[in-house]
Amino acid sequence: MLSELIIPASELEVVKQFIGRSDQLGQYLKNQAWDIDNLPEVAILGIPEGRGSVCPDVAQAPDAIRHHLYSLTAFAPNIRIIDMGNVRCGKSTKDTYAAIKMVVEELSALNIPVLILGGSQEATVPLIAGFNSHEFKLIIVDDRVDNSFTEKSPADESYINNLPQGTSLTIIAAQSYFIGQNDHELFAEGFNGDIITLGNMRSDLKEMEPIIRNSNFISFDFGSLKSAEAPGQYRISPNGLTGEEACQISWYSGISTAPVWFGIFGYSPSSDTMTTGAMMAAQICWYFLSGATKLLDTEPVDEATDFETYRVEVDGLDDQISFLRHPVSHRWWMEVPSDDCTNFPVRIPCSKKDYHSACKNKIPDRWWKYFDKLY
Repeated sequence: MLSELIIPASELEVVKQFIGRSDQLGQYLKNQAWDIDNLPEVAILGIPEGRGSVCPDVAQAPDAIRHHLYSLTAFAPNIRIIDMGNVRCGKSTKDTYAAIKMVVEELSALNIPVLILGGSQEATVPLIAGFNSHEFKLIIVDDRVDNSFTEKSPADESYINNLPQGTSLTIIAAQSYFIGQNDHELFAEGFNGDIITLGNMRSDLKEMEPIIRNSNFISFDFGSLKSAEAPGQYRISPNGLTGEEACQISWYSGISTAPVWFGIFGYSPSSDTMTTGAMMAAQICWYFLSGATKLLDTEPVDEATDFETYRVEVDGLDDQISFLRHPVSHRWWMEVPSDDCTNFPVRIPCSKKDYHSACKNKIPDRWWKYFDKLY
């Protein structure tokens, strides 16, 4: 079915025209083909759909980003990365969404991370629908909440209203002057999630890693970046993420212990005459690929004998809080109470900061948030 829904990368003009050095990523990708019997460490997929955006030329973004992504440095030759090409767009956006959903249904079952080159960000909705998960964890990197209720609002400014039921949603890098109190209440009650402002994110960027590690899909809005650093935005704001911060977020997404999907949306080639923004988007994507090709560690399972274990007593709790630390990656997990577990407790990603909070006789905020979701 994939062959009917996707235009192979080898048929895209941007790929045909690429002539690069042997150490460039594009030279490697041009010589790779999709093989269901030889799955890659990570796949690339473009979604050239822009009819749901106030700026329809975002449909040209996947190939514009590819042009620069292909020029970046390749990874080790034993690392298998496949550029699958672009989803075939239908006569209507609904047709395209249906195709996206079917593609995701097949790819998600293969348990590999995927880099999505958008396109308009409302494609996040059919992407999630394709996973058929009742407890999907979504992170949106954006400077605002796209939940407009006006009839004339384009789909990419109202798509949050259409997310599948059961989606747990967190926004990272939101800017306070774009966020209302109703938005905070919506996330807390409607999505079991949170809005993390740009200032709070910057206070300790490392604290974003456990949040990202505990997600299934990161939907990155190109408009979350400073417009001066990332030309190609149609919703311009002088403040926002720096390129370094954006690349750090994509790196965290890539090194997740689960096969996280990462999508970049909302880049407008017509607003980027020097193609600097396309290069910025390509570098963000490169860091995701780099992270996804590195197996730093795995999640603790069963007795987790490969992990260091620390147990901390905290006033107010009947049982100790157990923390697990991987001896190589130094990433942390925390055991939390749950009625669902039988043999082994539920373990959620956390940070060293959570462990230090417990050592100071304070229940970590991450523990409380998980507890509140249960009860």
